[in-house]
Amino acid sequence: MRTLIIIITIFFAKNILALTISDSVRSTIENNKKVQIASEKLNEKKETVENAIGKKLPTVTGTISGTYSNSDNKTTTGDTTPETFTDKYKISATQNLYDGGEKNLEIERSKLQYENEVINYYNTIQDLSLSAINGYLTVINYEKSLEATKKNYDSVSRFLEETKLKYELGSATITELMNAETAFAVAETNVYSAQQNYKVSLKTFSSIVGKEAINLEDVIDLNDDLIFDNVLSNVMKNNFNILISENNIKIKNLELAKEKSSNKASIDLTASTEYSDGSRIDNGTENTNASIGLTVTIPIFQQNIDKSDVRKINSQILQEEMLNEDLRDSLEIEVSNYFKEYVIGISNLKTLKIKIKYSNILLETTREEYKLGTKSITDLINAESQLLDSNVEYFNANKNYLLNYFNLLALDGSLLKLFEEYLPKLK
Repeated sequence: MRTLIIIITIFFAKNILALTISDSVRSTIENNKKVQIASEKLNEKKETVENAIGKKLPTVTGTISGTYSNSDNKTTTGDTTPETFTDKYKISATQNLYDGGEKNLEIERSKLQYENEVINYYNTIQDLSLSAINGYLTVINYEKSLEATKKNYDSVSRFLEETKLKYELGSATITELMNAETAFAVAETNVYSAQQNYKVSLKTFSSIVGKEAINLEDVIDLNDDLIFDNVLSNVMKNNFNILISENNIKIKNLELAKEKSSNKASIDLTASTEYSDGSRIDNGTENTNASIGLTVTIPIFQQNIDKSDVRKINSQILQEEMLNEDLRDSLEIEVSNYFKEYVIGISNLKTLKIKIKYSNILLETTREEYKLGTKSITDLINAESQLLDSNVEYFNANKNYLLNYFNLLALDGSLLKLFEEYLPKLK
């Protein structure tokens, strides 16, 4: 099982309470309404299975009736006014003995539908987990970008004040002053943009996870390298959508078998017992009887509807099989794209680390040359901007690299294995 190692980096004492990726995913699973809705849908689908199983049990009914009658009879011997009150109690039971396997097929079909709902349930949790991870990495990315942008802003502000002073003393040109003012305006805009991005990322994270993004751990290490063939093979076997698609094909085949079984004879056993007391008001005649019957129903002609339904279901099976093939082709392309970006990301990070190192050296060198008068304030501002761009580019590349990694885990259904201990227990 792939595992995710989170390296804890403590800058301040308060970071002991840092929020990890695992904490974020757990909070999402526990608090997000979509998980609760998916759980209720699961309970709803479970009742379908219970209903299908219940249809194999006998049907038992009981009836109680009472009838009062009064009539006038005139005969040659005299008039009578008989009053009769009849009460009747009856219980009957019907059990299907043979139905061509239709009820068993319906049970298997409902179980597959429930299994699909379970897969959808975990798929919902996985999608939310991926959103939580994305939100987590986005907050870190924008937080670091904001820090670097503020640092650049402070440097450019100092350069502007210094250039203004030199311009007043006549040792800086109007061009240098304009360049410094332009750089300051750009830095000011960059800070505002970075602040807004950071604020939005905090709100997005809170809406998904249900917690504030405070003290996020910013060093994330992955302990294994992905291999394309292994990832693709796992996707084709374990992808949630693939599993649902395969179940849909099985469900349609069961529906076809059910339709064919409807052409077979069915046998039902019915048993009943009855007690009645048919009487005048004062005297009664009690009657008790019981019966048992066997009913055989043989379909002879059903207006060719059954044949039409068989053809329709065969067409639906073919459609599901083609959808499955198309899904596999699409997933192969998706895996290829994510894996390509994942590999490129590894290379980019190595390159950008070198670029940042070079930008730092260039900035220090430019500062020294600026002090000696061989470099202008414009050169110094450009060196600062280059370092900022390199850092921001690295933060973005690192986020994309990690997201490509987690997206590949999501495609083969293994992302949830990182957070198994937080998953709700299904009853």
